[in-house]
Amino acid sequence: MEYVIIGLLSFAILLLFLSFFKRDKINDLEEQLEQLSLNVMQENYQLKKRLSILEEELLFNDEELKRTLKK
Repeated sequence: MEYVIIGLLSFAILLLFLSFFKRDKINDLEEQLEQLSLNVMQENYQLKKRLSILEEELLFNDEELKRTLKK
């Protein structure tokens, strides 16, 4: 009976030490989610920047067209 208790306690201590060295999957998922979020924000910023450039070009072309039609 003593051997069983000693064996179980040693197994529990071994599992406790192994749990400290095991990679946490939740932390990995959080890092992946954070990286994905940053990528989406960066792409969104780039798209907005491109859209504003296009809008400026269209506005400029529209004003230029109105001036040429008035002549």
